[in-house]
Amino acid sequence: MNKLLRNNMRFNIFSKNKKEKEKTPEPAGEVKVIKEEISAEQTWDKVAAGKFSAYRILKNAYVSEKASILGGLNQYIFKITDKATKQEIKKQIAALYNVKIRAVKILNMPQKRKDLGKHPGFRSGFRKAVVVLEPGQTIEQAKP
Repeated sequence: MNKLLRNNMRFNIFSKNKKEKEKTPEPAGEVKVIKEEISAEQTWDKVAAGKFSAYRILKNAYVSEKASILGGLNQYIFKITDKATKQEIKKQIAALYNVKIRAVKILNMPQKRKDLGKHPGFRSGFRKAVVVLEPGQTIEQAKP
């Protein structure tokens, strides 16, 4: 790469020069708009308020023998994304199913070795959440 080109790439092409700022003075009498700085949590709350945001956190209901036994005890199991937190899961399930949640427990399921003949391989690991509901609350869609 040309040395001159490399030196020019160090500059940010989107930054304004001081000369351009001096050329455009603010007109008198207009209100200056200040951009609000939004934290990551506030941004996520705005995303979580969206219509389909629950599908970015919850993958599906987890169906197994143990999950069906826990369904009778007001506990439901869901597969979740890797970066979901307990608060996000609680908020999304409460909004999606209109239920009151008592607790959320998260488990990281490890990958397991599965061999097909002489070819070794792994079944991928995943993350699941056990959601405990308040007494009298049920999720009909999550029942097997």
